[in-house]
Amino acid sequence: MRHPDDKHPCPLLKRDVLWGECWVIQDIRDDNTDMEFAPEPFERSTANKVCEKCRWYRVDEEASQ
Repeated sequence: MRHPDDKHPCPLLKRDVLWGECWVIQDIRDDNTDMEFAPEPFERSTANKVCEKCRWYRVDEEASQ
């Protein structure tokens, strides 16, 4: 299980991100959080493609990166 302080190279933001940042991005993608809470601006359509390939936001899966 991931911890909010775990880090991973994010292919969307092109930098290491905390799992908590990744979680916020997924919450924005699911329309549960406003974009103003994003760690930095991103295009939702790009995030949908990139995040579904990476899948690090999934707690019980291994990251593809």
